[in-house]
Amino acid sequence: METEKRELYKEKCRHVIEKLSLESSRVVPDYTKIDEIFTHYDKYNSLIKRNMVRKDSFTRTDPIIDNHKIAAAFFCSFLKARPLSYVPDSSGVPLSFAEERANEQGAFLFGLQVVQDFWADKFFDSVVAEDKEIYRNLIRLPKTDTDTYIHWFIKLVINGIEQYFDYKSDKFEEKFIFFISHIYSILDSYSYQYHKVKLYEKHIAYLNEKLAELSEKRLKKLQILKIIEIFADFL
Repeated sequence: METEKRELYKEKCRHVIEKLSLESSRVVPDYTKIDEIFTHYDKYNSLIKRNMVRKDSFTRTDPIIDNHKIAAAFFCSFLKARPLSYVPDSSGVPLSFAEERANEQGAFLFGLQVVQDFWADKFFDSVVAEDKEIYRNLIRLPKTDTDTYIHWFIKLVINGIEQYFDYKSDKFEEKFIFFISHIYSILDSYSYQYHKVKLYEKHIAYLNEKLAELSEKRLKKLQILKIIEIFADFL
């Protein structure tokens, strides 16, 4: 990752950490771990590329990873560094899910930020007006009946599963990173289709409005013609 882009993402990482720490006085940020996150990112980036190389290929030595895999690498890096800590107080208020899983939320949101940034790039690169309209929107998360999407996502990576994402753990599974990248890919596709449907609904509403206006004008025209016919009978 180029130096300029790295510094940009460090600032965005800081923003994610700050946002989550402001949601609770019992969640304390450690901004010194941002550099650690990016050190881990380099490691995960190399692991992803290693698993993308085909064994029968001698030319594909340094494959280019897509935005979903970059998001997954940042997710794993944030999760490993754990820049947010819970500090108990004397309030007696039980630990909330958001407080307990602040790092998991941060990891998810930081990865999602990467996907969102690539949407901005697609907006400028698209030559199709419809796509430009779609990519000016925010990534949309699916709604669930009993919990938020982020909570369901976090539940997939807790209760001991985190060790499979930790490259320093004996139970680390390199290809497990792709599980995360696939989820970001699904969110990307879901958001695109969601906003596409909304765009079509907007167009249909506009066409229906124009049709109603034309129908009203036609009705008035028929009424005028009828009046003219009535008057013509008296002439």
